[in-house]
Amino acid sequence: GDVIHRMLTATQYIAPLMANFNPSYSRNSTVRYLDNGTVFVVQWDQVYLQGKEELGSFTFQAALHSSGRIVFGYKEIPVPVLQISAAQHPVKAGLSDAFMVLNPSPDVP
Repeated sequence: GDVIHRMLTATQYIAPLMANFNPSYSRNSTVRYLDNGTVFVVQWDQVYLQGKEELGSFTFQAALHSSGRIVFGYKEIPVPVLQISAAQHPVKAGLSDAFMVLNPSPDVP
């Protein structure tokens, strides 16, 4: 859409796994993407949770196909997702779409 607002990343996302990741923790941590015209893939490779690096690295990806199909793939998830703390950052997996309606009428809140 045309509207960018401060809650955009909280309300509109495609997330195979959203958490407090720190890709700068290790030289081996990368976030890579590939677009071949029919599929767009983003891969988080060997990323660590900020402040919880001892848990191990995570590797996962999201593939967005031109047909509209979305595929999440998981290679390394060293701890159960329900055990990841959401204190510093929301922990989510999935899709969310939201929109804003801008009404110029002063009579309608």
